[in-house]
Amino acid sequence: MPIIKWAKKALKVSRKKQIRNKHFKDIYSEARKLFEKAIKAWDKDAATTVWFNKKEDWKNVKSWLQSIIDKLVKKNIIKPNNWARKKAKYARMLKELS
Repeated sequence: MPIIKWAKKALKVSRKKQIRNKHFKDIYSEARKLFEKAIKAWDKDAATTVWFNKKEDWKNVKSWLQSIIDKLVKKNIIKPNNWARKKAKYARMLKELS
């Protein structure tokens, strides 16, 4: 445990950031798993619903895959090139179902 005042504050800030980042990464992980499950099942409607911001039977998902990735970049949790690569990968997966 830190003894100096600035080290205590740094630890506190670090833990807050860690909790915030974990929250958003968990949301992303949940949406990604639903998307990949729909892709593996060759269910184009479900994959499209998860990818775009359409609400049907996906009430337990807090946000949708495309907007989640945008939020992660906006909050500096992932880098822009990582964002572009993930979006291109998922768009390509969705296109292969057509």
